[in-house]
Amino acid sequence: MKQFSYLCAWVLVLGCQGVTPSLAGDLASSSALLLSQKGVQVQSAESERRVSQFQNIEGMLKEIQGNIYVVERKNTHQAIRVEIGKDTAFPNGQKEPGQMVQALISTSDGHALIIR
Repeated sequence: MKQFSYLCAWVLVLGCQGVTPSLAGDLASSSALLLSQKGVQVQSAESERRVSQFQNIEGMLKEIQGNIYVVERKNTHQAIRVEIGKDTAFPNGQKEPGQMVQALISTSDGHALIIR
């Protein structure tokens, strides 16, 4: 019985030696996880700011003046000038006056990213 007690004590001592480093590793990974979660929250806040910098408009294309499309909004009948550039995507092809268009434009300068 005495030998069994020594064996149990020895197993307990050896088993506890691995606990301290593993706990330290868990703490390090926990803090890394917390930091990564904060990073995700920061990124999502930045994403919200970027999303709010753009606006979807829908309406009739009234006229084309060089690289400016004049779009009359569907609901308000307000004319909006939309700048077209080399980076503007036309997934459904170029548009003609009189056609309905949907555009994703920058709220800061009215530059179109996509026109459908």
